[in-house]
Amino acid sequence: MSDDAVKKVRDTEAEAKKIIDDAEVKAKEIIENARVLADKSYDSIVNKANESKNEFLKKARLEGEESILPIREEEEKKIAKISNISKDKKAEIVKSVVERIVNNGNS
Repeated sequence: MSDDAVKKVRDTEAEAKKIIDDAEVKAKEIIENARVLADKSYDSIVNKANESKNEFLKKARLEGEESILPIREEEEKKIAKISNISKDKKAEIVKSVVERIVNNGNS
């Protein structure tokens, strides 16, 4: 082979190696960009899911509180009524004890 042909083969091999090296660098960049984009997309999806979950929980709490409000009000009325009965009973018992003490003291 002539020196000129050998030089052309070596130049072509060097050019092919450079093309391959550049392609590998470009492929790594593409893969890294895809990874970054995938991470951002994943984070965005997770954030949206968390926001939806929080909104759903907030709505469920509000609906739950609204649904138990009539029950709570009714039970508070019953508690107040029982509390008043207890106060009346206490007053009767105190009055009865005082009367016994007074009556037994006069005998």
